[in-house]
Amino acid sequence: MAELSKIARKETSSSEAAVDGLFAGLLAGLAMAAYLAITALLRSETPAVLFSRFYPAQGSSPWTGFLMHLAVSNVYGIVFGLVWYLASSQRSFASSPWQVITLGAGYGAVLFILAWTILLPASASPLRQLPSWQLGTAHLIYGVALGYLVYRRSLET
Repeated sequence: MAELSKIARKETSSSEAAVDGLFAGLLAGLAMAAYLAITALLRSETPAVLFSRFYPAQGSSPWTGFLMHLAVSNVYGIVFGLVWYLASSQRSFASSPWQVITLGAGYGAVLFILAWTILLPASASPLRQLPSWQLGTAHLIYGVALGYLVYRRSLET
């Protein structure tokens, strides 16, 4: 007879959840950047041109744009870590990876909507030159990866 085992989640504080979100945000930001770099190549654009758009100063370095993207990914990761911490304190929520991944996907979608409708137009960002569906998909990749990584981290003891 097979023994059923429960998956134990570690108890975390809000500061640990924020740090978990920081690291998950970094990795999810790298996944998002990789997707955007691939789609840039498919549009016959170099990744250097793409990442220069992330920091719109005249003559900005692609590395500056790339690091700027990762910094923003980290901050949004911290916020997600805290949102997940609050949601998971409800014990009925976040009991399965799909709940956290769905929360992450929704978070990524909200970030895209806010960016596309408010932040990018207000700053006259060159990121608005990207096709909206590519930027939207990139945000969904970010959110799904973020949710998965935060969930995985919660299982470590």
